[in-house]
Amino acid sequence: MKYANVFASVIGISLLAACGSAGTKEAPKTADKPAAAPKVEQPKELVFYNASNSNATLEAFLDSDQGKEIKAKYPDLSIKLLATGKGLEPQDIIASGHPIDIIINSVFSYPVLVETKLISDISDLIKKYGYDLNRIEPAFIDSQRLLENGKVYGLPTANAGVALFYNKDIFDKFGVAYPKDGMTWDQTYDLAKKLTRTDGGVQYYGFATRYPFMYNVNQLSLSYYNLQTNKITVNNDLFKTFIENFARFEQIPGNEKVNTDVFNKEKRVAMMAYQSGKWDFDSWDMVSMPSFKDAPGVGPQGYGTYMNIAATSKNKDFAFEVLAHLSSDAVQKKFAQGGSIPVVRTPDVVKAFDQDAGRFKGKNVKAFFPDKRPTPSFVTKYDNAIAKHMNNAYADVAAGKKDVNTALRDAEEAATKEIASMKQ
Repeated sequence: MKYANVFASVIGISLLAACGSAGTKEAPKTADKPAAAPKVEQPKELVFYNASNSNATLEAFLDSDQGKEIKAKYPDLSIKLLATGKGLEPQDIIASGHPIDIIINSVFSYPVLVETKLISDISDLIKKYGYDLNRIEPAFIDSQRLLENGKVYGLPTANAGVALFYNKDIFDKFGVAYPKDGMTWDQTYDLAKKLTRTDGGVQYYGFATRYPFMYNVNQLSLSYYNLQTNKITVNNDLFKTFIENFARFEQIPGNEKVNTDVFNKEKRVAMMAYQSGKWDFDSWDMVSMPSFKDAPGVGPQGYGTYMNIAATSKNKDFAFEVLAHLSSDAVQKKFAQGGSIPVVRTPDVVKAFDQDAGRFKGKNVKAFFPDKRPTPSFVTKYDNAIAKHMNNAYADVAAGKKDVNTALRDAEEAATKEIASMKQ
């Protein structure tokens, strides 16, 4: 399923990043509001369903921050996990009446979950238990409200840390100054040209990323499809800017088709725009994601993991209690101290980042916390079909097979035909 590998890595490393929207309001200084209703009776079993990763396993979930916390809080609770795949797609779950309680997903899975009615608005539970949504980074909620008439379907529990990572050894080797926070993509491109070279028979690459991932966290609030106008929105100047920006890095002689894996495995990539991982060398650091001239100082979109209550669950109140617990200030602070950036914006919690783990000791951790975030992109059930053609368009531009205008026009035409067929 689309984005499955990336989502799996989010669960696996459980690295979170703060997420907000442009013009983010000042973080609240109040703690969680206490529940207004009496304690909910705990069921014997809770069934989780991973709607984004067909390779998800119970063992991996129980070893994640979220899984460990649930077992610690509810030691007598039996936990089961199903993963999407053949016979277990959302529509299959609905058709079979398979009992599930909590759905784990990324924002990209929301359209099919909403369309199949496997999830429903939880505003009534938020109100019933006095849950304070203002503590959550705004874009996590805003991205859901774009789906259908301002509804809220779940709560975030994790997010990937996104930044520009760099290998100090390569910069030192060639006598080039390190990247800085607040750079533009043009400045990054100039650095990449300087650092793409061969030395002693070894090819070094100035820059690496992955176009699909950069679209997912794009800083220009780009969307493949507009739900309000019911039109494909890819053939415009902002998409041209976006594609040309990343294609030019691949057009640097010697920097063609470099993979992000080379950053860690072979250590021959000077800079990489991507989500954080567990790099097996120490001489790396990070700076804020470079920004576009069209959106100065705007960081990447959030890349979150959400938990939602299944519309068919018989344990909705308890399921909400679990979601509220995982996203509480106390638990998010615990996660933050262990090296996971919180999904809440409570100052005390944010400051606790990496206090115990030391995983990012000496690193420029403020790169994970940009001052501004873009307005979330629309996410629709047509994105998979459009993405296929847009990925091809990007590859054609990067390889010099098509100019950007032709590539986007061809992608728009092909996607329009495919979506028309889907609608019929």
